[in-house]
Amino acid sequence: MAESENTSSRAKLHNACYAAIREKTGLPSDYARMVVNAGVALARSYWGLRKGKRRAGFPKVGKSQGIGLGVNAYAILKRGERFFLRASTGKRGQYKWLPLSVPVHLASKLQFVHGDAKLFQRGADWYVMLPLRLPHTPAVRDGGPTVLGVDLGVVKLMTVLTPDGVRIWNGLPVRHRRERFAAVRRRLQKHRRTDRVLRQGGRERRWMHDLNHKLSRELVDLARFYPNAVIAFEQLDGIRDRVRGSKKFNRMMSSWTFRDLVDKVRYKAEAAGVEVVFVDPRKTSQTCHRCGHATRSNRASQAEFRCVNCGFRTNADWNAATNIAAAPVCLAAGAD
Repeated sequence: MAESENTSSRAKLHNACYAAIREKTGLPSDYARMVVNAGVALARSYWGLRKGKRRAGFPKVGKSQGIGLGVNAYAILKRGERFFLRASTGKRGQYKWLPLSVPVHLASKLQFVHGDAKLFQRGADWYVMLPLRLPHTPAVRDGGPTVLGVDLGVVKLMTVLTPDGVRIWNGLPVRHRRERFAAVRRRLQKHRRTDRVLRQGGRERRWMHDLNHKLSRELVDLARFYPNAVIAFEQLDGIRDRVRGSKKFNRMMSSWTFRDLVDKVRYKAEAAGVEVVFVDPRKTSQTCHRCGHATRSNRASQAEFRCVNCGFRTNADWNAATNIAAAPVCLAAGAD
């Protein structure tokens, strides 16, 4: 239907397919809704590739896409020391009881499961992907805020100014690995192995996703050590246009997932009771935090800051993080 109607609109596809799915299959309402959602996701992946001017055929479902479990179609229950997934069959009082193998460190979080889930198979094993809605920990404000200024980059992934000094996450190993990914893609493209290029791209995305999870967790854990901690970022809009360098540097900059990293910091910080704010990015990297003089000439190089007015010299990322921490807030947490 999505292909014939040339649409990925959830509302249009729901109106066109939902009743027919229930009539032909006898699926309960929540399962039928999840079927429509799966179709919408596949259609949108296709239109996303086309929008990026990449060649792609409309997706054909040739293998299992998993079983969508609507929020009302399942429950996580505990019997004795074991957890079970209770899935509805669509008939009143009849369920499928599936035992769960739950890691010890995740057992306490199952009480916060809420939302649509997905049951899927990998090899001989079955897995369930469960959404968590963790309770918000309100920040207790007793005294002034402790602002941690964060400067994001490629050479240095994060430079964070704290009351105890500067913490830097070196981006050189990450840069080397991304260059290896790019070299492999070029070699595969040269031999027209587009199937392996796509797999390689997926492997890089998963690695970057995992890396951003680790970086965001380390940043939030660092902030929790300080009373009334506030994490301050620059506004991300136009970050790739503000920071330019060599061709290789610009390629790294354009493909780095700054938004994904900040989004992960935001939801982890909310759960920890740490506030996240955004400040005006203009001239944060060109302003001397000592005398306030702002000019492009202050950036002697990508790594070095040297004020032409007072002569102050320091690391450019450290200076930018200091200015971010001292800047007035222009956007509250949760704003884009």
